[in-house]
Amino acid sequence: MEHQFFIRQQNLKLYRSRVAASEAAATKADARQKKHLKLLAKEVANESPPRKN
Repeated sequence: MEHQFFIRQQNLKLYRSRVAASEAAATKADARQKKHLKLLAKEVANESPPRKN
C-alpha cells in the first residue's frame, strides 16, 4: 500500500513539472511571436511603395 502511495506521489510530481514546463514554453512562444510581429510591422512600415512605370 505504501508503495502505491509513493508511486502516486511521484506521478503527481512529474505531471506538475510537465504542466509547468509546457506553460513556460507557451509563454516563451508567445513572447517570440510578439517580437516577430513587431519586427514584421516595422519592416512593412519602412517598405517603399511599388514604382509605377
